[in-house]
Amino acid sequence: MEENKVEKELDEEIKDEEVDVKEEPQEEKPEEEPKTETKKEKKDKHKSEIAKLEAKLKEADAKYAELKNEFLKVFAEMENTKKRLKEEAIKDRKYASQNVIGELVTPIDMFVKIVNMESNNPEVKNYQIGFQMIANQIVDIMKREGLSHIEALNKEFDPKVMQAVQTEWDPEKPENLVLKVMQDGYMYKDRVLKPAMVVVNKKIEEKKEEE
Repeated sequence: MEENKVEKELDEEIKDEEVDVKEEPQEEKPEEEPKTETKKEKKDKHKSEIAKLEAKLKEADAKYAELKNEFLKVFAEMENTKKRLKEEAIKDRKYASQNVIGELVTPIDMFVKIVNMESNNPEVKNYQIGFQMIANQIVDIMKREGLSHIEALNKEFDPKVMQAVQTEWDPEKPENLVLKVMQDGYMYKDRVLKPAMVVVNKKIEEKKEEE
C-alpha cells in the first residue's frame, strides 16, 4: 500500500513539473531590422547604373553608325549602278545604227563616185541623173542618222580623224597640209567611223631622216 502511495505522489510531482514547463513563456527573438542604405551607398549605386546605361548607349550608337555606313555604301553602289546602266542605255540608243551605217558607208561612197563620173554618152548621162537623185537621197538619209564626211583636203593633218598613207613635198604650201585624199573618211555622230586616207605635205629631208 505504501508503495502505491509513493508512486502516486511521484506521478503528481511529474505532472506538476510538466505543467510548469508548459506554462513558462518562451522568449521571443527580436526581429532583425532591415538594413538601411546610406546616402553615399545610394549615390554610388545610382552612378553605377548610370555608367552601365551610358556604356550601353555608346555601344548602341557605335552599332547604329556602323549600320548607317553600310547602308550608305550599299545605297551609293546602287545609285552608281543605276547611273551606269542609264548611261549605257542612252549610249546604246545613240549608237544603235553604227554597225549598219559602218557596213553601208563604203558601197554608198563608191556608188556616189560612180554616178558622178563624167561621161560623153547622152544615154549614160540620162541614167546618171536618175542615179544621182537616188544617191543624194541615200546620202541625206545617212546624214540624218548621224553620218558626216570628214573634210580633209587642204586641211591641216589631224591624226584623230586622218591616216597618212603617203607624204609629198610642195614648197608653196604649208607643212603638214593634206595635199590629196586617197579615200574619204566619215564620222558617225562623235565617233570616227572611218578615218580619211590622205597624202601629207612633208619635207623630203625630214622624210629621209625618219626612214
